[in-house]
Formats: sequence, C-alpha cells, structure tokens
Amino acid sequence: MNLRKDVSKALVARGFHLWEGRSHLIRVDADFSLGVDTGPLGKRSDIAPYVGIRHDGVQQLRADLMGSSANERTGTVGANVGYVLGEEYRRWEPPSTHEEVLRVIDLALGRLRQYLSLDRLPEAWKIRGTNTPGWRYNEIAALLLKGDHQAVLERLEAARAEYCAYEDGVCEQFRAFEQRVNSRYFSGEKGAAK
Repeated sequence: MNLRKDVSKALVARGFHLWEGRSHLIRVDADFSLGVDTGPLGKRSDIAPYVGIRHDGVQQLRADLMGSSANERTGTVGANVGYVLGEEYRRWEPPSTHEEVLRVIDLALGRLRQYLSLDRLPEAWKIRGTNTPGWRYNEIAALLLKGDHQAVLERLEAARAEYCAYEDGVCEQFRAFEQRVNSRYFSGEKGAAK
C-alpha cells in the first residue's frame, strides 16, 4: 500500500492534472485552480497533503515583478490539510486508507473555496501555515490586482522589515521587487515605498 500513489491516482481520476510527480491541479474557473501536493510519488507511502489555491494572474504578476518566469504549478496560497481545517498538522501512513485521506482533502479544499475571488484571496493568508517563504510577494501581487494601493504600501513596509533584516541576497531580491512595484504603480505618487 502506497498512500501517496493511491491518493494521486484518485485525484487524477477526478480530473486533477498531475505535475512533476507530486502536484495536482484542477481548474475551477478562468483565474483559479485548486491544488493538492501529495509529496513526491515514489517508495515513501506516508502522506501529509498540502492543499492550496492558485490564481494565474497573481502568479504571473508576481513573476513579472520578480523578474522571473511564472511556473504553471506554483500555488498562490496553501498549507497542510490540518492547518486549513483549523487543526494540527495532519499526516497518514498505512494502514490508513486513501479514502480516509481523500475525505480530509475534500474538507480542506471545500474550506479553501470561500477564498476563490480576488477580494477574498488575501484573507486566506490568515490560515496557519500559509506564511511560507515568499508568501508576501503573492499577497502584494493580489492586492495590486485588486487595486488596493494603500494596503500594498503597508505590505511592502512589512515585507521590507522581514526580508531586509540583513543586507543579503534575500534583501537584494526584495529591493528589486519593490523597485519594480514602485516604478509600475507608484511612480510620481506621494507615499511610494522607499
């Protein structure tokens, strides 16, 4: 019994597209997809599923502002299924069944559906476990697409405090991102981020 492979097969049978042997995405509408990361499919049989939301526009804008290419499988926001359900971290190993795991995945995906609008998406970052490295870039991109420039300025300040605690490559990457945001959205405006 291999829970990762069994869950993956069931997700693919439901219409999820398998990417790179671990990520499963299903299109919800023109902008949003829901995703499940089973972990790498291979000999390991345990599973600690990660579920999330992908917004294509947010991911494209983030990539543009970072000076990189968008990855078609990268999620916008997500966390372990347990965290999404307001519980502790969840994982399974045999003799648990894939049906048992899928029931919890379905509950977690159901909870994420409430955030499938650009207006509600920023609320999803309040879920425990969603603040993974780089999450602030996605949040800022979402707020830019919403046109909430005041919130963008506040988030840029918070991101600067986090990413530039030290003058290193992380800070350098953030400063380039911030400069692109300022030049595209705040050039000539009073109050632009420094």
